[in-house]
Amino acid sequence: MRTFVALLISVFVGCAPLTLGTPFKTDPQKIKVAHHTKKDVETMMGQPFRKSVDAKGREIYTYLWADGKGDGVKCIVAFNEEDKVMFVEVVR
Repeated sequence: MRTFVALLISVFVGCAPLTLGTPFKTDPQKIKVAHHTKKDVETMMGQPFRKSVDAKGREIYTYLWADGKGDGVKCIVAFNEEDKVMFVEVVR
């Protein structure tokens, strides 16, 4: 019986729409290039979904949000060597 319940829960969870993260705390378009720092962005947006480093050693933050109904937003914020925002890209 326990196995059947676990299987049934797995099927329902597997077939449910995927919700990823929560809507951003702040509108990503309010992030100012060459003004805000890494700490400012983390305060405004929260922890990123992914942190990566490019070939020149600059850090890139990726924020994702999906509501499970086909809507979502991807925001990429790159920082220069001085930890200032270099560019912001928002894809809807």
